[in-house]
Amino acid sequence: MLAAGGDDGANPFWLPPDDQIFAIREQERQRRAEERDRVSSMRVWEKTTASSRIHRNRRTQDVVDDMLLTTEATGKGRTPRSHSEGIGGREVRREKENIADFVAKKREMFMVQMSLDVKKAEILKLDERAKQKEEALKKSQLMLEEDVNRFDAFLESNDKKAHAALKNAEEMTKKKQEALQRIKLLKSQLSALQSEIAKHREQKDECMRYRTFLEDLTPAEWKQAKKQEKASRKMRRRRAKVEARLADDRAKMQAEIEAEERLMEEKAAESAKSRRRQRREVEEEQKERDRDLDTRRRRIRRKYKNREEIEVEIEDSSSGEEMDLYFKEPKQLLDVFTSLEESNLFLIQNSQDTEQTLEELQQKFTETKRVSEANGEKVRQAIALLEKQIADEQQRCEECRQKRKHMDGTPEQGELLGDLSNKIIDVHTACGNEAEHDPDNLVMLSAIEAKLEALLLNFDEVEITEKGRDLMTQAEKAKEVERRSEAKNRRKEFQDLKVKERLQASLKRSQAPIHRKMGKQIMYRSAPLFQARKIVQEEDGYEEAVMEHEVFGIWMNRDGVPNAAQPAKS
Repeated sequence: MLAAGGDDGANPFWLPPDDQIFAIREQERQRRAEERDRVSSMRVWEKTTASSRIHRNRRTQDVVDDMLLTTEATGKGRTPRSHSEGIGGREVRREKENIADFVAKKREMFMVQMSLDVKKAEILKLDERAKQKEEALKKSQLMLEEDVNRFDAFLESNDKKAHAALKNAEEMTKKKQEALQRIKLLKSQLSALQSEIAKHREQKDECMRYRTFLEDLTPAEWKQAKKQEKASRKMRRRRAKVEARLADDRAKMQAEIEAEERLMEEKAAESAKSRRRQRREVEEEQKERDRDLDTRRRRIRRKYKNREEIEVEIEDSSSGEEMDLYFKEPKQLLDVFTSLEESNLFLIQNSQDTEQTLEELQQKFTETKRVSEANGEKVRQAIALLEKQIADEQQRCEECRQKRKHMDGTPEQGELLGDLSNKIIDVHTACGNEAEHDPDNLVMLSAIEAKLEALLLNFDEVEITEKGRDLMTQAEKAKEVERRSEAKNRRKEFQDLKVKERLQASLKRSQAPIHRKMGKQIMYRSAPLFQARKIVQEEDGYEEAVMEHEVFGIWMNRDGVPNAAQPAKS
């Protein structure tokens, strides 16, 4: 138990304070560290064993106890007794004290000391409580004074707040009036700004209309050139991005490859230092490292994208700039208007010429249509006449076929076949072939055909050269003259035959008896009078509008208004 006060020597249970305990522990650690250092620097034969150290510690403890006893005895005015005290070097025997008496004394001393300590502690506790009461009374008095002061301060502050609130209300009313005036001013400014914004918006719309008008007047070649320039700028920006991205990827790829190469070299150097190997093993290991390095390089290259993938990934970016206007000065617009006016005058003149030409063509078309309709009527009549003649000829052919059927196997047919065979023989002989005793008509015709093909082939060969072409032309002209003369002679003979037949018919009619008609001639009923009705169709101008739209791209309605849409029939 820690005593609150008293003599330290009289209290055997007195404990040192905490700072002294820690100081003692620190001294003990320092002593042990010094002992370890001293023992570590000693020779082997100077060191002691564990048992000798124990005995030495005991002796040292006995010496320390003797010194403490000597010190205590000296302080009390007594002569200390030593363990080795005696005459003639003999130790004096100490009288042993009774343990029970010693314990009883110690117990009594402890009880007395404990009662004293308890009394002192109780006295201190009562003093402490009295001090606490006094302090509580002082605090209560102070609290009452503070409450009174606070209440007075509260009243003063309440008065001040009331005056401040009145003043603040007046200020807020004044600020409110100022704010209302400010709001009115801002509203007037806002309405002025809105009107100005509306005016600027109208100006902007008008400028945009003018811009659209100027863009419509801009030449297409200039627009195309600007579009190409913009596309080329986009392409350059995209190419620069692709090149930068590609260069960055290449640098990263090269850095990774170099890092892999350094790592492989370090591993190779470590493996070479570890042990000695044969040359063959070194070569195989070097090949294996090269293959591993190639594999890592390919893997690193596959990790990065190539140019095509980067180009697909990067999109075209526009700079956001508007296209410049073609018209920079008013003179350019005046020149364009002048050229358009000239072109319009030229087109108007061309349209007038075209209208005049169109009217002439329409008149010609009407006349041609009328003539063609008349000619068509004549042609239709001729066609009907020819169809009738064809029917008659077909009837005659049919009659001839019937006659031929009846004449099959008759002597006349045999004579006709004989004449045809004789003509075939003559042509066969004329072609330079030998006449046979009993020839076949089909064989001779085949030979004639072969001869004709050979002659035609010779004609083709001759026509290749210029001289041959001249000879062929002269021969053709001679044959044409001969053919025409023969045709002329045949026509003359035919006409003479016709004249002879007509004279004979006339002679027959003149020699025939006269046949007189008896009785009244039969009268035929006249056809009813045909009255043509003319249908007048109102001209709505549809065909003329379609023609004008096809020629000029526009047409004029009845009110004289031009229209570019396709005309519709009303």
